[in-house]
Amino acid sequence: MLSVVVIDDELLALNLLSYLLDNFTSVQLKVVGKAMNLADGIELIKRTSPDLVFLDIEMPDGSGMEIFNHQLSQKTKIVFVTGHDQYAIDAINKSVAGYLLKPVNFIELQDVVKKVEKMIRLEQQQLELEDRINILGTAEVPGKNLIFDVESGFVMENTKNIEYITADQSYATIFTHAKREFVVSKSLKELESYLPKNQFYRTHKSYLVNIYYIRKFVKSGESYVLLKSGTKIPVSVRKTSVIFNEIKQMLAHESSIE
Repeated sequence: MLSVVVIDDELLALNLLSYLLDNFTSVQLKVVGKAMNLADGIELIKRTSPDLVFLDIEMPDGSGMEIFNHQLSQKTKIVFVTGHDQYAIDAINKSVAGYLLKPVNFIELQDVVKKVEKMIRLEQQQLELEDRINILGTAEVPGKNLIFDVESGFVMENTKNIEYITADQSYATIFTHAKREFVVSKSLKELESYLPKNQFYRTHKSYLVNIYYIRKFVKSGESYVLLKSGTKIPVSVRKTSVIFNEIKQMLAHESSIE
C-alpha cells in the first residue's frame, strides 16, 4: 500500500484530490496527511516519510520547487499539481515522478499513481536483489574444475575463477577475475549447458555472467549489471523485466543446496 501526503493551499483542491485518492481502486493507497502550506507540508513529509507526495507549486509561503532544498527520504516521490503549465519544464528538469494540471483529471491521476507504484516496486526489487548480492559477496564462490578446448590444446579452469564470458558465433572468450582470458571453440549456448546452471546467468545473447561477481543491476536506457571489477555487462531489453526473479530463483536454489 502506498502512503500519500497532499499539500495544497486551496481547500477545495486539497479536499477534491484527497477524495479521489481515498476512492482509488486500481492501486492500494492511503492518504496519511494533508497540509495547506509548504512549511507544514515539509514537516508532515519528514514525520510520515510517505511514498508519494502531491504538491501544489504556488504556495503562500513559497514555491513547491523549494521542497528539493530539504533533506527528504529518497524513497519519497513527488508529483506536482498546479494550474499553471509554465512550470512543466522546471518540473521535468527536477526529475519529479509526475506532473498534473488543475483541475485534476482522474484518468491522468490514475496513470501517475500506477507509474509511481511500478517505480517503487522496481526499486524495492532492486534493493532486495542488491541485498542478496551483498550476501553473496561475503560467501565463498562455488567452483567446479572443467576442461575447455582451446586452439593449442585445452585449459583446466575452476568455474569460481570465471567472471564472465562473451561470445561471437561459435567462439567465446572467457574472462577470469585474475584478468586472464582465453578463447574456446564453443558457442555461448554450448557453454551455458556445460557450466553450473545456478552460477552463470545469460544477461544478453552475447554474455554469460557469474552471478557471484555481480555488484548491482542498473536499469536505464541501456540496462547493465555492474561487476565487482567495475566491468559493465549489458542486459537485453527482454531480460530487463525478468532478471530480478530469475537471479532470485538461482540464489534460492543455491541456498537450498547448502
